[in-house]
Parts: sequence; structure tokens; C-alpha cells
Amino acid sequence: MSDHLPSTARKPGLTSSAPSVVAAELDPPTPRKRKAPGPRHEDKRVAILRTAAQLFADNGYEATSLDKIADQLGMHKATLYHYVSNKESILYQCLVLSFGNLDAVMSEMEDRSVPPLQRLRQFAHSLALAQNNVFGRCLVLVGSRPLDMMPGGEIRQFQRRLDETVRALIVEGIADGSIKPCHPGLVSSMLFGSLNWVPRWYQEGGKLSIEQVVDSFMDVLTSGIAAPRR
Repeated sequence: MSDHLPSTARKPGLTSSAPSVVAAELDPPTPRKRKAPGPRHEDKRVAILRTAAQLFADNGYEATSLDKIADQLGMHKATLYHYVSNKESILYQCLVLSFGNLDAVMSEMEDRSVPPLQRLRQFAHSLALAQNNVFGRCLVLVGSRPLDMMPGGEIRQFQRRLDETVRALIVEGIADGSIKPCHPGLVSSMLFGSLNWVPRWYQEGGKLSIEQVVDSFMDVLTSGIAAPRR
């Protein structure tokens, strides 16, 4: 993906679509066969990840220990290990959750019955919504560099697909005449660069909603790349 988007490590056994959480990361290994986690277990796991993502974004990854996460949740550290294996797996799962439904959104971008510029605007809205929740802020503010020493690159591959989706829309628009000739890579970098900055300053409850912010950004971007009407 664009250089400004962080990379990370690949977990064994994942596909090239949106990364999925490996079961071994959720619970410590055990020699006995265990029942699948129930809804209450999953709710607690997501609550842990949500709290950790907030702490990572607010205080930094290195400054946030498992002890601090457990304290914030009001639980013992030993109990925390029942749901997660280590801090790296917590960050990985937070980054996975940050992508939300973007995998499906990328598939929708292949629908050529919708004009490229309109699809580009739809993509920007979906990306902004994914980036401006607690998990998205974690991805933007912390990134995946703490996971760089782990093998693979699943999240980097997913981010590259996001970049390729935008570039493909630009190329398609140039081909059909709706977008004037330009450098698809530069336009993609401009789009991601502007949207990646929003979680650093945006506050919910302000004068503008996320949708309004994105519309303003896209008005400027599309006015610059749209071909003149004939």
C-alpha cells in the first residue's frame, strides 16, 4: 500500500483477504479438547481489545503494559491471559478489527455500473468510518511496526490491496474519460494521506460529522482530477 501506511507481520494460515484472528491467539494451548467460546467469552475478548486499542492510541504501544490493560479493565493479569496470549497478539487482533468491512467494500468497487468517481467517494467514506473508531485510531496512531519482527506480512498485503483498489478506480476513470490524465499512485497517496490524518484531530460531537469531513475532502480531490464536462 502507500508508503505512509504501516506494515506488519503475517500470521500462519491466513488468506489474502481481510486478516482473520487465529484461534491459537485467543486462548492458551491446552492438551484437552475445549468447547468453542460462547458469546460471553467473545464479548469479553472484544471488550479487552477495545480497551487495549484505546490505551495503545492514547499512551503509545510501548508505554501500555498488560498490567495497565488489566488494571483498566478491573481484572487480574492472570484472567487476561485466559482471553489473549501476549501484547503482540492483542495489537494484531486490534489491527485486524480496524479493517471492518473494507474487504467487502473493495469487492463492491469492481461494479462498473457505478461511475469511477462515485465509487471513489464511496470508498473514501467506508475507509474514513473504519479509521475513526477505536480500532481504526489504533491502526493510524500506533501502526504495525511493533509487529515487524514477526514473520509474514498479512496486514501489509491487505493495505496494498486498498491502495490497488484506489489506483484501479483512477485508471478506469482515465480510460473512460471521466478523470483527466494523472498519476494514479500520487492520487492514491493524496487520498490516504488526507484520510489517515483525520483520526489525529477529529473529535466526535464537533461541528462536522465524519461523513461531512470526507465529503469536503472528496469535493476538493475530485474537482482536481475530474475531466472537464463536454
